[in-house]
Amino acid sequence: MKNRITQFLWSKINTIYYRGDNVICLLCGWKGLEFINGRCPNCFSLPRQRLIPTCINSFKPKTNSILHIAPNHSEYLYINSTLKPNVYDRVDIVKTKYANIIHDITKVGIKENYYDLIIVWHVFEHIINDRAAIQNLSKCLNHHGSLLVSVPIFPKGSTTTFEDKNIPRSSYEKVHGHPDHYRSCGLDYWQRFLNSGLTSVESLKTSDIEKGKRLFYGLSENHIAWLFNRK
Repeated sequence: MKNRITQFLWSKINTIYYRGDNVICLLCGWKGLEFINGRCPNCFSLPRQRLIPTCINSFKPKTNSILHIAPNHSEYLYINSTLKPNVYDRVDIVKTKYANIIHDITKVGIKENYYDLIIVWHVFEHIINDRAAIQNLSKCLNHHGSLLVSVPIFPKGSTTTFEDKNIPRSSYEKVHGHPDHYRSCGLDYWQRFLNSGLTSVESLKTSDIEKGKRLFYGLSENHIAWLFNRK
């Protein structure tokens, strides 16, 4: 509790101290001189999370009904307060502050043919059977629906996804860059979605965004996102 209070107080101080016009967090609307160690001092978002509104503004998917997989505070704040969908369901495998549905997405059980948009942000790399999750989520989209996805690319710029079920868990961080990642996603990861009832892929690489704009929005130059539409 003491640490939370301290964090809250520092957040309030930093949002004022660093206030300015050099950068803007599109998730919460804070404007400042700079992001602190990559984080927004107001909503604590990281560059990968701040890519979500950039993708929404670029791809322009329908957002009347949204299914969001494992949202965090800053993502929830943006979608609930800025996009204001009529339906906003949040799924996680365990009970969290931001989830209203507790469910394993590798299993059937979520409404099918229902959502305009499903957001899955840096989640699939944590799932052993990611293909089952992709298949199930594709069925949850309505016939005009879209799946918005981002995964970390490791090593940086890798073109090929690598996974090996024989790798011991103790070696995941060395091999995949994180102790909870079951694979190293490459720039070819999007291909897994085209055999699961999805088509018409669009991509957005932060490296293709003009540097000044990238810095203004607090984005990394090494992230990528894809938008898939249901067949």
